[in-house]
Amino acid sequence: MTVRLIGRRKGFTLIELLVVIAIIAVLIGLLLPAVQKVREAAQRMSCQNNLKQIGLGLHHHHDTYGCFPSNGGYMAGDPDTPYKLTTSGAGGTNARWGLADPKKSGRNQPGCWAFAILPYVEQGNLFQAAPDNGTQGVPIPIYLCPVRRPVHAWDIPHPDPFLGPNRHDEGGNRNPWSSTDYAANQRVIDNRPNVMGIADITDGSSNTILVGEKSMDPRGYTSGSWYWNQPVFSGGSGGTARLGTYVYRDAIGVPFADHWGSAHPAGAQFLFADGSVRNLSYTIPHTEVLKMLTPRGGEVINWDY
Repeated sequence: MTVRLIGRRKGFTLIELLVVIAIIAVLIGLLLPAVQKVREAAQRMSCQNNLKQIGLGLHHHHDTYGCFPSNGGYMAGDPDTPYKLTTSGAGGTNARWGLADPKKSGRNQPGCWAFAILPYVEQGNLFQAAPDNGTQGVPIPIYLCPVRRPVHAWDIPHPDPFLGPNRHDEGGNRNPWSSTDYAANQRVIDNRPNVMGIADITDGSSNTILVGEKSMDPRGYTSGSWYWNQPVFSGGSGGTARLGTYVYRDAIGVPFADHWGSAHPAGAQFLFADGSVRNLSYTIPHTEVLKMLTPRGGEVINWDY
């Protein structure tokens, strides 16, 4: 009788195991940049889609009222809505700002442009409900860039992290609403009562910015600070419109106030009056940005940036 000996199955040696681990590590290293690029592209497209929806809302408003909305603001006869900035031992300053009013529309809306177009971006219920002290703030997804912050409404901090330890931005004593990562070009969408229509943009709708990504310091993403970041129920504020001409990539300490910018690697995205969305590089000269912001300047724009 012949007896066959069945040997035990040989396992991995330590060297083979190390080689396999090394191969896996190399593959992960090769895949991570590709995954990151895909993620960045998806976020950029989401942000671009936000701006396109905003553009549709602005043009629907134009079709309804014959003009783009204003950035809102306070006018004589409006409810008393002071913006209070208090400092310890130094008194304080008061300024008036617009407060969104669902009973007003078109040229008479004291809330900013982002509030005025809510009925045209499938947010009619929020338009009718605002502003309500008895409810928590409601974030509006199309006004928030996914690279910067989640869809959330942040409580107002006391003290404000940008205003210093002894200063308080009372924010009208309102519950939080959605802030916006997009600001209007104040040369077109100016504070109330100034309004403008397509016919007033003599430089051409394809050459004139309506709305763009606004510059921010990352410390303000989720801090609740209202410093150049007021929510959409405010009118006439620097948190919803910009006059500056520089485009900055978000960074701690960046001079973001009144300027444009984003957290995207390649530049900030802008909505033009013809409804198109274009990316402007961080290297673009501020003189070229100014040409795109002026609706009746008659300048020749250099697009090679």
